[in-house]
Amino acid sequence: MLIRNTINIPKQPNNKGREGLNSSKKSESFNGLMTGVDKLSLGVANLIENGGLAVSFTLQDMIGTNIPRPLMGLVRNSKENKGDFNLSFAAKELVREMLTGPSMFIIPGAMLKVAKPIFGKTINMPAKTIKALGEIHKKEILKNGQAISKQDFYVNAFTDIIKNAKAEEVASAETITLAKRFARNLTNKSKDKTEVIKNMTDSFINISKHYAKDTVHTDFTIASINGTKVPFKEAVNNIMVYADDVVTKAAKQAPDKITKFTENLINKKIIRRSAMNVAMFGSVLAFLQIIPKLYNKAEGKENAGLKGLMKEETLNDKSLENPNDKKANPSFGSTASFANKLTGNGLIGKVASGAEFSGCNLSFPMLLGVMSLGILFPRLRQAKDKYDREEILRRDLVTCTAMCFFEKILRKGFSKVNETRSGFVLAAKDEGFKNKNLFKRFFDYIRPEKGVRVLTSEQILANYSNIGNYNNGILGFCDFIEGQGGNLNKVFGFTPESKGIIENLTGKTMDHITNEEIRTVLSNPDNSKEIQDGINKLTDLFFNTKVIKKYDIKTKKMKTIIEENPWVKKAKTLNARFTALSVLVLVPAFLGLMLPAINEHFTKKRIREEQANAEEMNKNNNTLSILKEEKNIFTDISNFEVK
Repeated sequence: MLIRNTINIPKQPNNKGREGLNSSKKSESFNGLMTGVDKLSLGVANLIENGGLAVSFTLQDMIGTNIPRPLMGLVRNSKENKGDFNLSFAAKELVREMLTGPSMFIIPGAMLKVAKPIFGKTINMPAKTIKALGEIHKKEILKNGQAISKQDFYVNAFTDIIKNAKAEEVASAETITLAKRFARNLTNKSKDKTEVIKNMTDSFINISKHYAKDTVHTDFTIASINGTKVPFKEAVNNIMVYADDVVTKAAKQAPDKITKFTENLINKKIIRRSAMNVAMFGSVLAFLQIIPKLYNKAEGKENAGLKGLMKEETLNDKSLENPNDKKANPSFGSTASFANKLTGNGLIGKVASGAEFSGCNLSFPMLLGVMSLGILFPRLRQAKDKYDREEILRRDLVTCTAMCFFEKILRKGFSKVNETRSGFVLAAKDEGFKNKNLFKRFFDYIRPEKGVRVLTSEQILANYSNIGNYNNGILGFCDFIEGQGGNLNKVFGFTPESKGIIENLTGKTMDHITNEEIRTVLSNPDNSKEIQDGINKLTDLFFNTKVIKKYDIKTKKMKTIIEENPWVKKAKTLNARFTALSVLVLVPAFLGLMLPAINEHFTKKRIREEQANAEEMNKNNNTLSILKEEKNIFTDISNFEVK
C-alpha cells in the first residue's frame, strides 16, 4: 500500500484573463453574500434553539403575521373604497395578532416569576425530575440517618449521572472523583458558572461518547438521573435548583424528623408543579377566550372586511350557535399516592408528562390544545357573520396547522435534501429505520415530534467533534455516519486537509475511493505506524471547540471567540439555513401576505356570487310580477267583452 507522509494539494493554474478576473470578483462577491446569509441563519437558529418554542413562535408570529397582516388589512378592499385605508380592519388584525402569540408565553412566564418566591424554585422543574433527584436525596438520608449538605448532594447526583453514562453497576473510584470535581467547580464562587457548566458538559459528552455501546443512535447530550432522561445542561441547573429549594430546607430538620419531612416536601413539590402546569395552561386558555371580544371591539359593530362590498339587501344573518361547555371535577387520593401517579407510567403520569411546560414554553400536546381550544373555538364562536367565520377557518386553521406541523415537516425534508447532497448526518433516525418500508419511513418524516429528529447545535457538536473519544475511536464515528445514512467519502473529503490524508492513506484520488475502502484503511489492519500517524492527523482535525481570547480595540476589552471545527460549522449551517428561511421568508410570505390576500379574494368572490343571485332573483320576481299584472289585465278585458 502506498503511503505518503506529506499532503500535496495540486495548485490551480493561474492563467486568468480579464474574463477570469471578473468571474473571480463575482465569485468572491457571491461567497461574501453567502457568508453573511449563513451568519444570519446561524444567529437566528441559535436564538430559537436557546429560547425554545417561545422564541421560535414569537419570531414567526411577529415577522410572519403581527407586522404584515395589519399592513394587508389597511389595503383590504382598497379598490372598492377608492383607495381609502381600511383602518377598522387593520385595527382588528393588529389587536388580534399582537395579543395572541405573545400572551401564550408572557402569561406562563409571569406566573412562574410570581410563583417562585412563594412555592420555591422547583416550581419551574418537571415533576419527573423532582422525583428522580428526590430519590437520590432520600437514599443518602436513609443511608446516613442525617441531613446532607448541598456539596454532598451535588456529588451524589453527579455520581449517579456519570455512573449511568458509563453503564456501571456500582460507581467506580474514577467516577466518584470526577463527580467530586464537578461539585467542587460548581460551588467555587471565583469561577464563572457559564464556563464551568460548558466544561462539565464537554467532559460528560466525551464520557457518554466513549462508553456508548451504540454509537449510531445514542444522544451523547442526554444524561440519565435515576432513570429520568434530561439534557445534561438542564440536569446541572436542576441539581442546583433542587439543592437550593429542598436540600437546604431538609438540612434544618431534626434527625428523627428529616426522612418524613423530606418525603412529604418532595411529594408536595411534585403536586404543586403539576398544578402549576394546569394553572398556566388554564390561564392562557382563559385569556385567549377574551381576545376575540377585544379585536371585535377594535373593529366596530360591522364586519370591516366587507366594507365597500356589501349591499344592504344582501347583508346576512349574524347569529351563531354557542356550544355547551361541560365541566368535570377530578378527585384525588393521598398526597404520596397522587404524586406517584403524576410521575408514573400510567395514564395520569402520561397526561401530566405531556402537559409539562419548559419554562414558559408549552409542550407539543399543550400547543395543540391552545391552538384548538384557545384560538379556533373562541374565534369561531364569536365570529360576526358567516363571512367572518369562513375567513377564520381559512386563516387560523391553516396558520395553526403550519405552526404545529408544516414547519417541522418541511425542516425534516430540507434536512434530508442537505444530507443527500452533503453526505453529512443532519438528523437522527431510530434504530431499524433503514429496514422500514417506504410508507413507514415517510411517516417518520411527517411526524412533528417523533420519528426523524433534526439534530440540535449541541448534538451536532457532540457528534462531529473529538471523534477520537468515540467508543472504538474514529471507527465509532464511521459507524455513526454510515449508520445514520451519511457518506464517509463526502464527509472526509469536505476539507483539503482531510481529503489529502485519506488519499495518502489509500493511494487513490477521492473520486475513486469507496466508503468500504475508507473504513478498511482507518481500521489499520496492517498495524502500520504510517497509517496510524495518518489516522491521528485526521482525528486531530476534528478538534473540539477552541476558545480564543482577542483584544477588541473598539471596546478596549478582551473578546472571547469560540472557534469550531469545519464539520461542526458546516452541519450547523446546513440545518440553520431552513430555520432562517422559514422565519424570515416563508412564514411572512405565506401566512402574512398570501393568506390574507386569499381570504379577501374568496370573500369577494362569494359576495359577488350572492349579489348576482340576489339580483337574478329580484329580476325573476319582477318578471313574474309583470306577467301577473298582464294576466290580470287580459282577464279584465275578457270579462268586459263577455258582459
